Amino acid sequence: TRASAADERFLRALADRVDVGAASVGAVLDPGCVVLGGEVGRAGGAVLAGLVGERLRRMSPLATEVRASGLGGTAVLRGALLTARERAQDELFAPPER
Repeated sequence: TRASAADERFLRALADRVDVGAASVGAVLDPGCVVLGGEVGRAGGAVLAGLVGERLRRMSPLATEVRASGLGGTAVLRGALLTARERAQDELFAPPER
């Protein structure tokens, strides 16, 4: 489906704001890839990722790919829980040090 003119204006304005943050992070970390996560990434999808990527290419000499995440808003929390569980298992079941 084709986005309405209002939707396109909104995504362009949002891309302008997201790009400033992504360019700032990219200048310090040079991540190579920025993932637009959570509800913003899911709602804006590939269109928003393309707009942000286009703006990043104009603002920064660093090559940074921009992708939209399809995982939703709880992906970071789920990843943190899995990491914590893995560390707890390592602590509990690791052989004793000698």
